[in-house]
Amino acid sequence: MSIKLNALFSDSYVDISQYRDQHFKGNRYEQEKLLKQSCSLYVGNLSFYTTEEQVHELFSKSGDVKRIVIGLDKVKKTACGFCFVEWH
Repeated sequence: MSIKLNALFSDSYVDISQYRDQHFKGNRYEQEKLLKQSCSLYVGNLSFYTTEEQVHELFSKSGDVKRIVIGLDKVKKTACGFCFVEWH
């Protein structure tokens, strides 16, 4: 993992989101453990015209990007302003 991202894994640097998946099959401790190991980031408020290439160019500066998932409108199959970025 990128050295730049390692700082995000320190408990003293960043608090884990208070959001909890209500459908998670396990206890709170197991869910928090998986969240701490997560290498994914939700990015919201994107322009509908933002491309995967633009997102990759920006976030690859923070490490080796594994994949980008752009949210699409269910019917129109057009971007709807958010994505997920996942690192190795």
